[in-house]
This record gives sequence, C-alpha cells and structure tokens, in this order.
Amino acid sequence: MSSATRKSHWAGSRAQSGFTLIEALVTAFILAVGIMGIVSLLSLSKVSQHESIQRTRAVVLADDILERMRRNPAGMSVYNVGLSAPLGGASRGTEPVPNCQSGTCASDELARYDLWAWERLLDGTSAIVTDSGASTVGVRNVRACIDFTADVGRQNTGIVDVVIQWQGLQETADAVISGGTLCGGATDSDATRRQVILNSYIRDERDEMES
Repeated sequence: MSSATRKSHWAGSRAQSGFTLIEALVTAFILAVGIMGIVSLLSLSKVSQHESIQRTRAVVLADDILERMRRNPAGMSVYNVGLSAPLGGASRGTEPVPNCQSGTCASDELARYDLWAWERLLDGTSAIVTDSGASTVGVRNVRACIDFTADVGRQNTGIVDVVIQWQGLQETADAVISGGTLCGGATDSDATRRQVILNSYIRDERDEMES
C-alpha cells in the first residue's frame, strides 16, 4: 500500500471515529432530556395524587363531624365554634373529661368530646409513623370551622356549614374567592389555599316538641 493510500485510509478512519462520537453525544443528550421529562411527569403525578388524597380526606372528615352533630343536635351550641375560632393544630388541648367513648355523657359533654376527637383526625395525631413521628393521615396545615344558623324560633334546628381549609403543595389559585367564606379570619390571598365546604340541615326533634 502506497504512502498516499495509507494517509487517505487513516484520515477516513479518523473522520469516521469523530462522527461516531458526535452521534453518541447527541444520543446521550436526547436520552437525558427524555429522562428529565419522565422524572418531571412523575413528580407532577405525585403532587396531583397528594392533592386528590387531601381533598378526599377533607370531604370525609367534614361528613364525619356532620354525622356527629346529627346524632347529638342538642349539643349544637358547643359544636358551633364559628368562623373566627378554627380547629386544627391541637387547639382543643387535652382529652376532655369524661371520656364519652367509655361512659355516658350529657349533650354538651359529648359535643366537646366530639370536637376534640375530630380535631385529632384533622391533625392526623391518631396515626403516627413510629420512625419519624410524622403524621400520615392528617390534612396539611388544616383549619376547620363550623358555622350554624338556626331556623327562626328554633335553637338546634337549622343549616350548618363545615369549612375545611388546608395548604396545597403548589401555588395554583386561592380557593377562597373574593368575599368568600374565610375560616380563621386569614384575609391575605394565598395561592396554596385549598377549601372544602359541606353544609347540611340539622333537625332537633325537641325543638318541635317545645314549640
């Protein structure tokens, strides 16, 4: 093989090797972009799943306290904490006495016990991860209000609104529209605020007997 032929063959091999390296770099870049896209999609999916779980929990918890009030309408004056004194963050303190799960209670005593037990469900203090001590079933940074409006001439019969507000993981839009119901009196706009409001008609038969 002549010197010119060897030089041409060597130059062609070097050019081919360089082209292969560029292909590998482009392929690696495309693969990296694809992996980043998949990771981002998985992250968004987890956030969406968390938001859905939190909303479902809020609805279930709101229904729970409504059922407690339906069973004990005579304690409505205690259940009616209003919009300025929200539950959440262990605001109810220690367990009330007597324990209405193991003993007999008057209507007001049962209502106080219900509020304490319900707040524990809101905060997630009824289920704790042993290793980290983190709540696994509570609603994130929750505030809950119960607002009762009695019918004319009735004491414990009327419309009750259960308002549960919590903090989402990402900013979207404030769940409380301008002029909407605020639980706890927080007036500043909060793009991470989420909200569920359930209302129901509570009827106390004793109201009708007394009228």
